[in-house]
Amino acid sequence: MPKFVVVMFLTLALILPAAPLPADAQGDLSALFEAAAAAWLSPSESGQASGQYTLRTGDSAYVPAISPGIIPFDQETPAVSVGNAVFETTDDQIVSVDAQGLMTGIEAGVATVICTIDDMTYFYGVTVEDDAMPEVVKNFVYIAKREFYLNKLEWLPRANQYSRWYYKSGKEVGWCSVFTIWCANAAGFDPIKEEDAKEIPDDQALFLREGYVSNQYDGFSRLDRFVGVPREGYLVMYANMRKAYLFTHIGIVTDVTPLNDGLYQVTTVEGNMSSSVKSYTYVYDSNLSNHHLTSKSREKIEANIFIVPDNERTDPLTQYETTEDFTVFGFCATWL
Repeated sequence: MPKFVVVMFLTLALILPAAPLPADAQGDLSALFEAAAAAWLSPSESGQASGQYTLRTGDSAYVPAISPGIIPFDQETPAVSVGNAVFETTDDQIVSVDAQGLMTGIEAGVATVICTIDDMTYFYGVTVEDDAMPEVVKNFVYIAKREFYLNKLEWLPRANQYSRWYYKSGKEVGWCSVFTIWCANAAGFDPIKEEDAKEIPDDQALFLREGYVSNQYDGFSRLDRFVGVPREGYLVMYANMRKAYLFTHIGIVTDVTPLNDGLYQVTTVEGNMSSSVKSYTYVYDSNLSNHHLTSKSREKIEANIFIVPDNERTDPLTQYETTEDFTVFGFCATWL
């Protein structure tokens, strides 16, 4: 897409008008969200439906037919009952599978995992890749979009289910960072404090338990994991073009489509946008990346968010316009 076709970002414009919607329109919108939620499958559900699964080398996941689903880190993992199920793999040098149905990616390649339960046999084509998205990050993206669909753009108070979980109280706060932490926990990951992230290896997923956006930046930048190019499952951090804030807001990148010449179509899920959970889709220009800036160099900040052309807008639930004066500061690389 040539740059001259993309229009500079405008002021915040909601899918919904400011006035209350008529009851029938509210019902139509609710039905769209419910349909999207029903169609949105977890990694194991998608694997069961398609018969295909991708594993990162060294990662493990249960065979979809017996998967317990995604268990939040702070909840007890239920025992997986396999009954009389039998598991096989056509190449245990690529993917192994144990008696409990746990598949593990050994080295890059493709193999078939076979699960037989009574008179039913399931075949899964398993692709193992060194740079595949880690299981916990797949779960993180799933959880973020699920929360967007379940909340249906409804208004939430500053003391809500996400902030109460984090603070263990009814404290009223800005909760954009807290939302990302809640999603990480719900995905089965235990987010860590910034000070504990100093020696996290590159091959390990990283989520921080920091309620302040600036502290999220500190933790990721210290490990050279604050970058200018987006990937699914990364966090996106925004700066304010007019005010002296490099750490204005944070959200979750759920979809990335490379365009050309360093342009990407990015879709996000973000908590605490107009007191709701919202999704945004925009064009991001990585040639105008700000991730290298500091508080001392912020006067060189670039506007790098552009509007998706009308004829390329396909999702009735996401918003194709973002907040005036927002620009992408950078992306927190939760995985490499």
